[in-house]
Amino acid sequence: MNQMVPRPQFWAETADQMKTHFPVLGELLIFFLLFVISLLGQLVILTIPMTAMTAWMMGTQGNSVMEAVTMERVARENMARMPDWMSLMQLFASASMGVTAVVYSRAFQKRSFAAMGLRGRAPVLEYLAGFAVGLVLFAAVVALGAAAGGFRLLAGAPSERQWALCLIALLGCVVHGAALELLIRGCFAPSLGARYPVVFALLLSSITPPMLRAGENLFSMTTLNSLLLGLFLGIWVIKRGRLWGACAIHAAWTFAGSFLFGLTGEREYGGIRLLHMVSDVYRPLLTGGDRGAQASICVTVVLLAAIAGVLAIRAKDPALPRKPEQTDRPANFL
Repeated sequence: MNQMVPRPQFWAETADQMKTHFPVLGELLIFFLLFVISLLGQLVILTIPMTAMTAWMMGTQGNSVMEAVTMERVARENMARMPDWMSLMQLFASASMGVTAVVYSRAFQKRSFAAMGLRGRAPVLEYLAGFAVGLVLFAAVVALGAAAGGFRLLAGAPSERQWALCLIALLGCVVHGAALELLIRGCFAPSLGARYPVVFALLLSSITPPMLRAGENLFSMTTLNSLLLGLFLGIWVIKRGRLWGACAIHAAWTFAGSFLFGLTGEREYGGIRLLHMVSDVYRPLLTGGDRGAQASICVTVVLLAAIAGVLAIRAKDPALPRKPEQTDRPANFL
């Protein structure tokens, strides 16, 4: 197993540079606090433009309207009238996760950017290669679902407005993918891997984020597929020894699912998409049903195949074998 998922060099650098050391429960608590802080940052970023837009809309309605309806109804109607581009703000607001991860890693752990996985030559080429992998993976999901009769493409070309909105969405997905990967696989996973076995750090860093987001849907297909995506990205980072490709894969996966094919983010992003793909509502196992393609068994099959494939490739930047006094500690939660 150590040969399949060897410790990457930047995890070893994290172990040498890290000034804070916590047991597993401590690392989990730190990650939870960073997650909460980043969510608060997103809320602040989103509140500013939405408050300004709501105030402007309410100011244009006049006193007669304000007397005829309740404030709650006005707020609800104003939210429905928000421009489409406002729904994309949440992608850019997720930058708070990346900022939180960088501040904690640099200011408290005293780690370098290289020890966060931001290393290696030709990062642009690495990023573009990763983006292509992400697009191919989600295209495989669509192809598998279409072959089984779950998805079909309707005729029609996107308007200039849709092209413009999707370009903005692409930039937002780049920010979103980088921010999440910095927090999870640039900060959390190396902190665990600095003291504990690689497989344990990989599994825990892949399981924890989906559990925090799952809510009441802890045992859903969406949570399972999020776990598999996290495992794939975690193994990719370990094999490549850097973070650039995982940032790109995450960005491409989000963009393809929500905006290229429009199969995962219709509720969140108001149907902004380039291709008009529709799902067969009578085949929820294939299409994901109301939860979108992220809950589809097609995603499960593709990600399992992707995990098997990435496990087979050779590690690019493995760390040197540890000295006897540096051997992995048992996973002591206390």
